[in-house]
Amino acid sequence: MIPAILNFMDTTTLEEIGLTKTEIKIYLSLLKLGQSTTTGIIREAGIHASKVYLCLDRLIEKGLVSYVIKSNKKHFTASTPESLRNLLKEKEEKIAKQGERIERLIPELDAIKRIREDSIYSETYEGSRGAKSVYEKILRTLNPGQTQYIIGAPKVGNELLEGFLLEWHKRRIKKGIRCKYIYDHNARRYGSVRAKMPFTQVKYLPKGIMSPVWIEIFGPHVLIGHIRGRNAILFLIFDAEIAKSYMDYFRMIWKTSRV
Repeated sequence: MIPAILNFMDTTTLEEIGLTKTEIKIYLSLLKLGQSTTTGIIREAGIHASKVYLCLDRLIEKGLVSYVIKSNKKHFTASTPESLRNLLKEKEEKIAKQGERIERLIPELDAIKRIREDSIYSETYEGSRGAKSVYEKILRTLNPGQTQYIIGAPKVGNELLEGFLLEWHKRRIKKGIRCKYIYDHNARRYGSVRAKMPFTQVKYLPKGIMSPVWIEIFGPHVLIGHIRGRNAILFLIFDAEIAKSYMDYFRMIWKTSRV
C-alpha cells in the first residue's frame, strides 16, 4: 500500500507546491496502479471513501489526474510526473500576479497609515477602574525590551492603586518590559520597592518638588494623570511627535534627578 511508500519519501515539496497529504496519497497510488477505479485507489492509498471523490476532482483541475469511462465507470490515471512542472509554473505565475497586486496596494495602505499617524487623538479615564484600563493598555502596547517612562510618580497615586500595581509589575517583568521611574521625593517607600524589581530603574525629584500630577510615556502614547482626593482622572494622548517631546523632557529631568 502507498502509505508504506510515504514512510520513505519526502513529500514536503509536493505540499509546498499546493498538494494536500490526501492528494499526494492518491497521486502516488495512481502512479503505482497505472489505472484504477475509486475502489482500487481507496484500497491502495488507505484513505476514507468520503475524501477520494473531492480530491480526485482537485487533482483533475490541477492536471495531475485524467480519467476515461469504461462500462459507465470512471477509471483514473495519474499524469506523468513532468506535469508537476506545469503546476509549479502556474503557482509561480499566481505568486507573480499577487506580487503585482501587493505593489499596487502598498501605496494605498501607506496612505491609510499616514492618515493615522497624522491624527492626534485622546482618551479620558476616570477612577481606579479607568487607571487599571490604561495600565492594561500599556502591557498590550509595549513589546519585550521596550520601556515605560514615568515622571513625578506621586505618593498618593501609589496609595490608591498599590495592590493592583504590584501585581501589574509582575506581569510587566514577565513580559520583559523595562521601566524608568522619577518619583516624588516623599514617595521613597514605593520607589524603594520598585528599585528592587528587575528591568526597573528609579530616581527621585529634588526635595520640595511634589505634585499630584504625573506623566507616563509609552510608545507613541503620553499619559497625564491627576489625583484629587481618592479620585483619579487620566488623559491619554496618542501622537508620536508629542510623545517624542515628552521623552526629551524626561531625559532632561532624569539627568538632574537623584538615586
